[in-house]
Amino acid sequence: MQQGLRSTDILLRSGQEPIRFDAPRLAVSMRGTGCMLASAIAAHLAKAKRLEDSVREGKRFVFEQLQRNSTE
Repeated sequence: MQQGLRSTDILLRSGQEPIRFDAPRLAVSMRGTGCMLASAIAAHLAKAKRLEDSVREGKRFVFEQLQRNSTE
């Protein structure tokens, strides 16, 4: 599987255009990032944030964790 310079997640909703969430791809590997992303999104939804904002904040959280992990 070829990996590009960007990491993109796509939010698909019925009857609406897809929304892309893009971040630089970091040269670090970490287990559990999918679960971390889902949990971060759920946490933001629990705080009554909109779905799109929750996904954006979740993606930012995972990126920051990966970035922190790459400097340790």
